[in-house]
Amino acid sequence: MPGAPGVDAHAVVVDLAPEVDPDAIDAAVRRHWWSADHGQLEVRRASARGLAAEGAPVLRASDLGWVDPIERAMPGFPLAPDDDLVERRWVRARRGSVEGWMPYTAAVARPGDARPDEPLVHPPLLGGFGAGVDNDDARAQASRSVVVDDALWCWWTGLAPAASLALSSQVRDSWADADLELTLRRLDRGVLGPVALAAVDDGRILTVGGGYGLDAPGQRAAIARALWQLVLARSLDDPGSDLHALGVPGVVPPRADRRYAPTDPRARRRLLDPLAHVQLTLDPRVRARLRERLDDLRPGPPAVSVAGETWTVDLAPDGRVVRALCPDAIPLPLGAFRLDPALIAAAARRPGANPVTPAAAAQTPFPGW
Repeated sequence: MPGAPGVDAHAVVVDLAPEVDPDAIDAAVRRHWWSADHGQLEVRRASARGLAAEGAPVLRASDLGWVDPIERAMPGFPLAPDDDLVERRWVRARRGSVEGWMPYTAAVARPGDARPDEPLVHPPLLGGFGAGVDNDDARAQASRSVVVDDALWCWWTGLAPAASLALSSQVRDSWADADLELTLRRLDRGVLGPVALAAVDDGRILTVGGGYGLDAPGQRAAIARALWQLVLARSLDDPGSDLHALGVPGVVPPRADRRYAPTDPRARRRLLDPLAHVQLTLDPRVRARLRERLDDLRPGPPAVSVAGETWTVDLAPDGRVVRALCPDAIPLPLGAFRLDPALIAAAARRPGANPVTPAAAAQTPFPGW
């Protein structure tokens, strides 16, 4: 792939299949290449108040609940204020079937590469991207990405219980010769849709991932995500790995005395680098916590899907890549920033969800992304 600001020359594909899946490779390349800004977006500079006065829907960063308002008001907080009167860049988006405006920095994965002067008012969001062979498929994949992240966070904090899930015959055959322990769970209570959860354990590192759906494709996607996290965690644990040789910011060998999940807001700022979240899987305390959550199979009420409002923006009409954001869903947040407690409370009020748990209130970072 040709180089471009914010895009490297490699699109990584991880899958659990007997042979190469060309559709998976196609989707990965589209999603990877068009997640940055290549000048294909319709960008407008205005204030949120000015746009709202025109009558079109406006998605404010504060509506998403990705940042605790109390923490945002602390001295030295690194994100810019979310001010309705300050002009900034917006991209044309859709709320359902109605056209509106989404913040530019919410649409593009690495907005600082193309617009370093644009104020960042929320943490980077890695989920919500989708790619497909047509626009409908791309939108569906983007929405499913939001559903998976929401389900994983609700499970991790105890808002949504897990149930056992049998391996599909395809996955069982593909995994037969693996020397890793595989655990599958289903997450379908109190979340936005059915999600398969996979945990991969090599005896030292335990990583998890999610995939939309409970069938073979959903299980494959969950396992692939967990395997990808395992590879990264192993590399982070090796001082001679390429990650260290390349000097990736925030990536250092783990230490037993390091606080991987500090409670002090200022100490959490180092978790702004997503790879720091993968380091959480190297902490024996986090491993024990993961195992505890995987073994918690308390019966829950019947599954209930909760539909929420979704905003979408076509990142590349010719590349068929879409960004989807749902104000009712919880992302896998960077541990550097606490979510708005109101967002957590709303998730706990969903049909079939558990009340706000101590883990949800503490907002312990999810290991991996």
